[in-house]
Amino acid sequence: MTDRIERLEAQVNALAQGWLRLAAILEVEGLVAPGRIDRALKPVQWPGQPIEAEATKTLAWLCDQLAEARDARRTSAGG
Repeated sequence: MTDRIERLEAQVNALAQGWLRLAAILEVEGLVAPGRIDRALKPVQWPGQPIEAEATKTLAWLCDQLAEARDARRTSAGG
């Protein structure tokens, strides 16, 4: 069971990293306005589902990571 959980964690992490990079590319290329993805995803909910609390927290974390990357790009471009 531990191996299965570790594989699942690795898969989720890979998906998160891929999603973050894709979202960043869309913003950098000007295909999506900065912050638009965050604003679209933050209100997503899974009412009545047992996954809601963890899913909402994870989605917020992804949006925070995207915002931090955006800030880092802005800082490096300005300096």
